[in-house]
Amino acid sequence: MQRLFFSLKFSPAQQQQLLPYQQQALGLCPAARAVDSDNLHLTLFFLGQVNTTQQQRLVAAAQQIKAPAFSLTLDHLACFAKPKILYLAPSVIPDALLQLQQQVAALCKAEGFSDSHDNYRPHITLARHAVCAEDYYQQLAPLTLQINEFVLYHSTQWDGRLQYLPLYHFMLI
Repeated sequence: MQRLFFSLKFSPAQQQQLLPYQQQALGLCPAARAVDSDNLHLTLFFLGQVNTTQQQRLVAAAQQIKAPAFSLTLDHLACFAKPKILYLAPSVIPDALLQLQQQVAALCKAEGFSDSHDNYRPHITLARHAVCAEDYYQQLAPLTLQINEFVLYHSTQWDGRLQYLPLYHFMLI
């Protein structure tokens, strides 16, 4: 069994572009713990524990997704008070992102996985253990990223460090 999730894939250059936003977030909440730059991602669907057979079926289904590449403009910092995270998010969610997420969610649900959230709120977690007000919101200079693929990631601990390892890449057209 592996702990898996589907996510948008950011290139190393894009992950570097996110770092100034992360520094700004940490300036607001210095006690928070930064997410490692190579772990920055935008989740499409969290699966949890997945066995090998389920994984093979999920990959086969994801390979059938035909979705367009798209631009994602991130323009505000906000906070989820309960899981204590500071995140970067778009104020306008691209239709292509919503359609991709709905397709991924449908294939996951067809394999018996349930979504732990009532509604999809795309975001990039920048820092954990952040104590902030639930209604915290800060508009930022927009950052537009070109999204060309999504990935099935394995979440694992390695040398005491959380790592997200890409298992399968799925190109957007």
